[in-house]
Amino acid sequence: METVRKSKNKYICNDREKLKSFMKEEGFIFKDSSLQKYEYFIDLNGELLQRDSCIRLRKIKDKNIILSFDGYVDSESKIDILDSQCVFCNTLEYDNIVNFLGDIGYYKYVCVKVLKETYIKKEKEFYYSIGVDTVEDIGEFIDYKIYTESDNISKVEDIFNSFKDHLEESLGESIDLKYRDYFSKYMYNKFFKGENLKKILVELDKIIYLSSINDLDRCIRDKYTILNLELIEKLEQKNIDVSIIYNNKDENLIENIKEKLRKIGFNPKFMNIKDIKEIAIKETLIIEKQKKYSFGEIAMIILNN
Repeated sequence: METVRKSKNKYICNDREKLKSFMKEEGFIFKDSSLQKYEYFIDLNGELLQRDSCIRLRKIKDKNIILSFDGYVDSESKIDILDSQCVFCNTLEYDNIVNFLGDIGYYKYVCVKVLKETYIKKEKEFYYSIGVDTVEDIGEFIDYKIYTESDNISKVEDIFNSFKDHLEESLGESIDLKYRDYFSKYMYNKFFKGENLKKILVELDKIIYLSSINDLDRCIRDKYTILNLELIEKLEQKNIDVSIIYNNKDENLIENIKEKLRKIGFNPKFMNIKDIKEIAIKETLIIEKQKKYSFGEIAMIILNN
């Protein structure tokens, strides 16, 4: 029976050179690396996150997608049981998966890109593994584990604790947050920049350029367009004023959009982009032609922090 003992938390890697020296002295060799992309989806009220759970799309080397429930399930056992049920998909199915999640009420929360490297060594019947994760925009993190085919748990514990004490001299402080939460807090601070955010301006031209007048009804309700009424209303419940800015000379088209929104019970606030100068920029987040983050992602990060 294989016994595995793994570090509970990850550790910040403050000094990569010091870690490399440690691994060289201890006889670790490079095993493999992979670039992975994690996209997390949660319900609008964040109920899954409150249970430390969410739906995760994991893309490995842009070749395969693994759809899984990321979190712990309830169990009568005193030991938490990781729910590892996964669905393996082809990258060509990505759009269909995202649309399906949107249809059942799940929004993209954050996207985390990680370069994962693994270093290993064998010593008698014990296998040692050190994982180095380089998380985009965040930094480097370490975890480690020991596994063996021996079922002598007390001996494995002793070996693990000895290795733990030795290795942790090369590491920084531990983190008990998951990457998704660590990244979310980073992005939250990036958006707010220490200021009291009072207003969000949402750029509208994306809808206008990509849609015909006959397609506006679908676009207005689509969870993945810039105009997401559910998210706008949730933000306004947090006393954040959301206005829709436009830079389009077709006033008839803008009036048509306003009218369609009023008919479904939403009284939009529109502002021409030329009027932005009148706003206190330090208290405003302008979502203008977002390339990296959509309005939906930004809204969910704000709502869940």
